[in-house]
Amino acid sequence: MLLAVLLALLPAPIVEGTVGEPSGLGAGGAQVTLTQGQRTQVLRTGPEGEFRFRVFAGPGSISVVLPRGWSHDGPATAGFEARSGKVVRTVFAARARRVLHGRLVIEGRAIGEVDVDAGGVRTHTDARGAFIVEGLPSGRVPLRMEWLSASVQMPAGPGEVTADIPLTAPRLPDLRLRALPQPPAVRPAAAWIEGRPLTDAESGDIERLAALANLDPAFRLVMVAPAGSVAPAARAALVFERYLSGPFLVPVEKIAFAVGEVAPRGHLALLLMRPEAQ
Repeated sequence: MLLAVLLALLPAPIVEGTVGEPSGLGAGGAQVTLTQGQRTQVLRTGPEGEFRFRVFAGPGSISVVLPRGWSHDGPATAGFEARSGKVVRTVFAARARRVLHGRLVIEGRAIGEVDVDAGGVRTHTDARGAFIVEGLPSGRVPLRMEWLSASVQMPAGPGEVTADIPLTAPRLPDLRLRALPQPPAVRPAAAWIEGRPLTDAESGDIERLAALANLDPAFRLVMVAPAGSVAPAARAALVFERYLSGPFLVPVEKIAFAVGEVAPRGHLALLLMRPEAQ
């Protein structure tokens, strides 16, 4: 009898929690349904994704229906055991739908048919440089296309962003490398893009630099594009890299790309370099 009286004096159990992303962004307006036996309570989450129910002691369950623009990132239902005077906390993981409609540009020119990484999500651009990617986090999202980089600002909540995204390439001095006394290998960017066969002279220059690069772990081969023609040079570099790491047996980690005044406009140069401190 005494125990029953004491239990009656305890506050009613509370079931509370949040619906939203691990970063803390809440899914406001989600429908949360709590069921205990024949008793059902329904409410909408607050602006921070929070909810709170006063319940009876005993078992029950909660289910969540997300508002438009959100998707579940875990179970949509959860069970609980409520006890008098206690608070049960439940967190439902959800993700806001953020979509980026992007177009990659370099020096104002679109760059198409290339792979791009947007915040860890891989996709491929079409011939006009356009791409669509979902599942991005909020805030500034980095983008990379091989050696070129950019960033785009995504909204805190669900939303779609349409933008031209200007890619930038590192300048040759930014690599903190110094050129070794070897003549560069120079070839028109169009020759790489169009898949023209290497001439004997071109093949000999590349083979010479590739063999030297493999003599020392510190040596690097840098593909250098002149300012003003980075877009075609970047496309050519994607092809050139496959040659260097394939027939010429240069490890990918030894290959870099930068902008500098080494070759004439419309050409791509290959330099043998090493770290400045060495």
